[in-house]
Amino acid sequence: MKIISERKGFQADHSSTSYEFLAIDRKLGKLEKTAVSNLSSRANPTSSRVSFIYNGDYSDLPGGWEPLMEKYYDAMYSESYDWWTLAIAFHADKKTAEKIKSYAFTGTDDSGVSVEEEGGRVTIRIVCRLDASSLFARSRGRHSEYDDEDDGEEEISCRDPLLKLLAVNREYLKKGDCRLLYGIWLEYDDQDDDESALPETEMTSLPAPIKNLLSMFDQI
Repeated sequence: MKIISERKGFQADHSSTSYEFLAIDRKLGKLEKTAVSNLSSRANPTSSRVSFIYNGDYSDLPGGWEPLMEKYYDAMYSESYDWWTLAIAFHADKKTAEKIKSYAFTGTDDSGVSVEEEGGRVTIRIVCRLDASSLFARSRGRHSEYDDEDDGEEEISCRDPLLKLLAVNREYLKKGDCRLLYGIWLEYDDQDDDESALPETEMTSLPAPIKNLLSMFDQI
């Protein structure tokens, strides 16, 4: 497992599972931060961020990450044994939710994309292998490649470059732009299985945030 950055309170090795969460649409209040901190004595949530690290094979986030995405957070990534889980959640209308669901698939070694929708809130789970070292290396500079791109959205303030990249890609997905999910399918699906084909999607002239995230996916 690669060490992708050095951050106080965050580490990853072959016997640990790490989580990073970001709240985008709504900040956490005092009671919500208390509820999150009760999950781990080492957790120190702010109004928008929290990190967890669990060492050993039999220690993990109580109840899993899904309840935290349902209640408090809008983007998450987790790393364990060189496998990554990326999650993005937002409220969507029925048409957008159904479109996103059409890009769900299971690929090689259980990699792929799954989509859950409940009460108008869509949660996208991406299981993958990821090389985030280049992204964290770029973050040491003053700007990332997508900082100057005009998405028509308010700037997302976050010091963690992978969380920020997930947050920016979330804005595309909220608009029904599924090129990220199609690109993941191209990377991980069994291309000999015609029945698993997703809706054909134009992949030319990709915006920098989508291109940057897709470039980090490792083949399995």
